[in-house]
Amino acid sequence: METTQKIQIEAESQQRNSPWYLLTGLILGVIIGLIYSWLINPIEYQNTDPASLKSSHKDAYRIMIAQVYAISGNLSHASQRLALLGDENPVIVLGAQAQRELGYGNDEEARALALLASAIQMAAEAQTPTSDGPESVPTITPSTPAGSIPTQTLPAMTPVP
Repeated sequence: METTQKIQIEAESQQRNSPWYLLTGLILGVIIGLIYSWLINPIEYQNTDPASLKSSHKDAYRIMIAQVYAISGNLSHASQRLALLGDENPVIVLGAQAQRELGYGNDEEARALALLASAIQMAAEAQTPTSDGPESVPTITPSTPAGSIPTQTLPAMTPVP
């Protein structure tokens, strides 16, 4: 009779331990999977679409476009590059970013962004639709030195209490 009791006691203890083995196996599997995917074989994105970038990387992309435009003056290339970001209204986005950069103390970046926003806005206003051909974006070349380029001033944002 004692042997039967021992067998029943051991069977009960094995039933109690089985969920712990499953839980331990699950935890070890997740840990090994994370180590493999983060350290051994991480995903590396290459040649991705600029519209899929994070907002901070989009801001850096806009700054690079604006700086290249400030040097080269090629508005059509700048417009094409900005179109890759998929912004609904690039003039507003550039102006808002110029104000943020000015708030951060990045005067050169803010000036380049404001110059590009102003050029795009002037080109859009100067461009009238014609029926005899496709519309083209004119190339605007700055005629004044980079230190004294007039830019459009955007309204200041009201501080929120």
